[in-house]
Formats: sequence, C-alpha cells, structure tokens
Amino acid sequence: MSSDLVVVGAGIVGASVAYHAARAGAVVTLVDAGRPGAGVTADSFAWIGASGVRTGPAAALRATATEEYHRLEAELPGLPMTWSGSLSWGTTDAAPEAGPGQEIVDAATVATLEPTLRQPPEWAVWAPGDAAVDPVGVTERLVAGARAHGARVRPDTPVTAVRRDAGGRVVGVETAAGPLSAATVVLAAGVATAALGASLGVRVPVDPSPATLFRFRAPAGLVRTVVNNRDFDLRQVAADQLIAAADSRERTLAAVRSTFRGAANVELLSTRVGVRPMPADGEPIVGPVAPVPGLNVAVLHAAVTLAPAVGRLVARELAEGTEEPVLAGCRPGRFQGATLPQPGSADPGGVP
Repeated sequence: MSSDLVVVGAGIVGASVAYHAARAGAVVTLVDAGRPGAGVTADSFAWIGASGVRTGPAAALRATATEEYHRLEAELPGLPMTWSGSLSWGTTDAAPEAGPGQEIVDAATVATLEPTLRQPPEWAVWAPGDAAVDPVGVTERLVAGARAHGARVRPDTPVTAVRRDAGGRVVGVETAAGPLSAATVVLAAGVATAALGASLGVRVPVDPSPATLFRFRAPAGLVRTVVNNRDFDLRQVAADQLIAAADSRERTLAAVRSTFRGAANVELLSTRVGVRPMPADGEPIVGPVAPVPGLNVAVLHAAVTLAPAVGRLVARELAEGTEEPVLAGCRPGRFQGATLPQPGSADPGGVP
C-alpha cells in the first residue's frame, strides 16, 4: 500500500492530524497498535479551556483551544462535548486572580452555578467559555471524518520501525502486517514516539506520566460545571456518573460526599491509571525532524485540549510547506544532542 502520509498513532492527536490532512487533500493512512482512542486518550479528564493562559512557548497555541473546538463542532456536527464552564477555588493559598476569559465570582454566584455545594467558597474563578468532551467519542468522530475524506485506517497494526532510503529520507513504516510506503510519516504515538525516534537516532524526550481517573455513580445534576479544587478535578459525564482526576480513591470519595449535598450515596465504579506522554519541558513537541527528511512528530501533554489546533496546523504545514508561527516554540529541534546512525546500517528501518 502506498500513501502520501502515514500517521502513527490513532489517539486524539493522531486522529486529528489524519482528519485535517485528509480534509486538505492528502492521501492518508492512519495506523495504530490498538483501536482508535483506546489508549491514553480514554484516560483523559478532558477539560477544555483556553482561559487563564498567560506564559510559555505554547501559550498562544493553548489560548486557541476553545476556539478550535468550536470550529471542529461546526465541521463535525454532533461532536460529544459540553460547554459547561469551569469553577476553580482553593487550589493555592494566594488570593484568586483572573486570567484571560476568567472572572472572580462571589459565594452567591458560585451557589447559583453549583447549587448542591454545601459551603460555597467566598471567592472562585469562573471560566464560562470552558468545556469538557468525551475524548474517545471525539477521536472516533475525527477518524470517521478522516475516512469520509478518503483516509485509510489500520487499527490493531503495530508499527515496528520507520523505513528510510539509502539517502536517509523517510519512505514509510514497517508494521506487523507488512510495510506501508509514504513520503511523510508523522509520529503521534504518545510515549511510544520516543522509542520509534530512538531507532533513528532521534531524541524525543517524552516520559510516561501516570494519571488516575476515578468514575463514580452519583445522582443526576450533582455537578453542573467542571469543578477544580484542592481535592479533585470533577465533572458529570452521564446522568448518573461523575469522573474525577485525583490521587487517592478514599480521599476523593470522602471529599465528594462532604462537598455536595445529596452525595452521601456516591460510590466508586472504577479506577483507571493512564500513562500520559509528558515532554521533558512540559511543552508540545510538534513539527519536522530536520535530520530525517520526511519525519514529523506530534506529541504533547494536554493532548485532548490541543488536538484540534495541532492537527490543523500540522496538516497545513505539510500541505503548504509553510511554518506556523504559533508552533515556533514547540519544535523538536530545541532538544539537541541526537546522534544519527548511517542510513541502511544500524538503522533498523533502513532500506539498503
């Protein structure tokens, strides 16, 4: 099978790259060792917010998060997401401070936004433009959108190596089911990206970062917004279910029961530990790998938040040969010290 572009990894980032590239007219193959969205994407709390973003190399990118999701909703009607806003309080000892898209609200307003709170905080930060998504559902919609634009999807097909020609240029990937040819390869495989890059002598400093997600049975309407405090990040995901991102099952359950009226019978349904891909400096690693022509990477934390923007920008760079200024601080070239093998020798994906 020959393809202009192979995207390795069908989590939400890879699915977004594949969708946007196919929509732009590229011949795309999306390949994954499992099912789309079944990896760490499924373990995301999936809070979408552009509010409060101030500093960092990817600040401008993060500031577009909600705008990009509004765009994606228009392109893929029925995208599973809820524009609930978010409430944060007590996360630090400092006085609350509002960033872009946020406002400070008093206890009376908090009680209106979250009427089951036993003791509304004196002050909270309200971000009315924030949202939450079903990350697997969004990934599935992106994959369906990619297919609708002609992309081929190869689930349950592990990629074992990136293939190069004698001149060092990417010519595709090797998979458990055989080779896939492509002029361009995008590695969007989360923590597995590091190993695939290392086989080419490319350093992609991404480490596994465990994150625990609890699912609870709870009364309908117990929580209306995305709630963020010292004890948990919490939101309602179904009429009778909550999810919480937190550290301790016992402490989180006790905190939920004590924070909300009518929560005495809230019970734990499941615990999942996801392995997030965490770049060494916490910032996205996105763009071409200069020493290996045809190779690109797209690996990032807050992947669910940033996937629509990153997918669109990567696809546009590939289609138009441009450089997006908003990605300038995210380039893989900021990590120096890679040692490249000679093509066709120690390179396990090399083609003699």
